[in-house]
Amino acid sequence: MTMDAFHPDHLKPGDMVGPWRVVESLGSGGFGHVFKVERDGAFFTLKMAVRPAPDLPQDTPEKTLEERQVDGRLRHEGAILMANASLPGLPHLRSVDRWPHLTKGYLYIVTDFVLGESFQEWRERIRPTAAQLVDVVIAVVRVVAGLHAHGVLIRDFKSEHVIVDSEDRQPVVVDMGSAYLPGASTLTVGLAPGTPHALPPECIAFIREESWKQGERFAANKAGDLYQLGVFLYEALTECWPFDPRMPAAELLTTIETTIPRAPHRLNPKVPEALSRITLKLLEKQPEDRYASAEALLQALWDAAKERSRPEWKAPLRLSADGPAPTTQDELEERRLQQQHFERRAREVKQQKQEELSREQALERYSAAFQELEAVVLEAEEKAALRKKRWRRIALAAGLLLLGLCLFAAGWVWLTSAPTSHAASEKGSSHVSTLSNSRPVRVVAAWLCTTFSVSCTAAQVRPLPEDCPQEAVQRMEEMSLFKNNYSVILDINQPGKQQQEGIYHPGSIVSRVVKYSWTGPLPEGTLLYGQLWTEGLTKEGQEAVLGRYTEALLPDGRRVPVCFILGDVTGLTIKNPGSKPGEARLPREWSAWAVRRWP
Repeated sequence: MTMDAFHPDHLKPGDMVGPWRVVESLGSGGFGHVFKVERDGAFFTLKMAVRPAPDLPQDTPEKTLEERQVDGRLRHEGAILMANASLPGLPHLRSVDRWPHLTKGYLYIVTDFVLGESFQEWRERIRPTAAQLVDVVIAVVRVVAGLHAHGVLIRDFKSEHVIVDSEDRQPVVVDMGSAYLPGASTLTVGLAPGTPHALPPECIAFIREESWKQGERFAANKAGDLYQLGVFLYEALTECWPFDPRMPAAELLTTIETTIPRAPHRLNPKVPEALSRITLKLLEKQPEDRYASAEALLQALWDAAKERSRPEWKAPLRLSADGPAPTTQDELEERRLQQQHFERRAREVKQQKQEELSREQALERYSAAFQELEAVVLEAEEKAALRKKRWRRIALAAGLLLLGLCLFAAGWVWLTSAPTSHAASEKGSSHVSTLSNSRPVRVVAAWLCTTFSVSCTAAQVRPLPEDCPQEAVQRMEEMSLFKNNYSVILDINQPGKQQQEGIYHPGSIVSRVVKYSWTGPLPEGTLLYGQLWTEGLTKEGQEAVLGRYTEALLPDGRRVPVCFILGDVTGLTIKNPGSKPGEARLPREWSAWAVRRWP
């Protein structure tokens, strides 16, 4: 009976929570209990918040804080489910209430019961192929994209929160307790509650900075959810985690920040390489290097799924009984290059942050100097006003004195003294006018910018023409790469059709060779690694970009040094109309040439 239960721990099958009859316990955690309940012959899921132990006095700060956090998580979840009721892939909210007392009881929510199994249970039972798996992953990403469109950030997404419906195999995402809801109150100082081995690197950097000790909160964004989708996809493809959660906490956090995980297709050779590369892009250390949005991730998954008719997509992804595949020499070389790329990006980001900090400091100095200048100008204006008033008083006194001494010639004295007074006044007025109308901000702005290094962003500097490394020229000669030109997809990570236009930014770029009858001998699918410059360049009087490639990854795994340029022999490609500062609009497919000397 209900009267026998006073705490969620005491609830057992047959007990009533309001109109809901407890059928069985579905599990519990640090923040609540989950029960399967029944009402009017239908089954539902009841989640109840668990607050502090009853021996804590009611008015202690610890109890008040924990109650607010625990209840807040459940309120967040209820509010998110209510606000996104029309979004497929989320359970429907049926009730929000308290038990056993209407105002002082334990908060609970009731949702539809999802008849299914956890994602990992489903994976273990079905042993899905890549084609089956990608359908479920796309459905999950579609839910995340819908939440992002409404401003909701999950912040603690993991495979345990995905239930696969046993009837239609459609996934349902549950547990939004740590989610960010626009307009809702924050739950905790620092980071929202989450899973350590799935924390994005930027979260760990925030922890190391210890700014949370001063009450700062981590500014979560969509890139964090995309990273955790990468952890989910990695686990789905390999039955392993990118980073072992059994490691000591300090070692785990350092590893997440500094180590690139093995590519899923290297760890499990049955994994299609296209899905493996999508996973690694989601797990990039820098948020800006991941997909721009969940919609962009969907596009990449859809493009990859076009290969589902191939045999490798129809084989179960079950890991070999011997465990992960051993590391090969090709993989070691690939990881070495990946690590170099990571370290280079880390240096670039560090330098960029230092430059941003320097600009902020310069602006602070500029602001301080500006305020000081304003104070000086104000003081000068005040002094000038006093001088003007003093001159007027002197002129008036002189006039009265002359008037008193020369009553017999008042008219003549007045005509004589008035211009003198006027001249004196005009002199004072001229001095004040010159100062007050000089617009000191405009006069000294250039000087301040120079003194405090405040300026517009400088244009990119085009690299100088020079001979290609002898090793690269020799390898290209051995492979006969100087024959004909080549066609490349500019950015393998940017979705879209080959005939469409793409938007490209300065920095590193990975292009893919497209083979035609008239192109050079590089095989289809060869990857070219290089750099793109988009600012401060012109060709035929129009804005242009410069592209250079220094390394090629062949489909057989060989890596060779090369010297390739984008476009024609000038190395320059004119931007398409509509390009903005910091980005260039170009065709997704363009030409490339092997050269002996960088133009």
